[in-house]
Amino acid sequence: MRRYFKPAVTALVVLLLLSPISRAKGSQKCEGDILITIERGACFGSCPIYSAQIYADGTVVYVGKNYVKTIGEQRFKISQDRIQNLIKEFERIDYWSLKDKYETDENGMSVTDLPTTTTSICLDGKKKRVVNYYHAPRKLDELEDKIDSLAGLYSLIGPL
Repeated sequence: MRRYFKPAVTALVVLLLLSPISRAKGSQKCEGDILITIERGACFGSCPIYSAQIYADGTVVYVGKNYVKTIGEQRFKISQDRIQNLIKEFERIDYWSLKDKYETDENGMSVTDLPTTTTSICLDGKKKRVVNYYHAPRKLDELEDKIDSLAGLYSLIGPL
């Protein structure tokens, strides 16, 4: 019985490694023409709540929800230069190497009143999404601000 157990376990491990479930965590396949997304969530105060989808052709779809200057959906275009600069920023910070979630500090501590910012990029057929709640690298915070700036969102959000 024992000599059959080891090959069965090995086969099971190989099947799990090859399954879609094991690949789904890190990067996924792109859907549609959405290139970059940003979504800023609620906090226990008056944090801006909005989302934006940036398409490869430069189309930006912004949806302001609360504590922003512009509520509702707005569509506009940004230049290909801005799109390329955004892509370069993702590459510069090595976005693909970031963790999928930042929720606690190195000691496992968290806080409960911060907004969550979620970003994603679809590039070369693969997708990466990062959730930033607490204790993310500074370069991720800077990227989030760069998305807002290069995508032209500051005029819709208002003073932060």
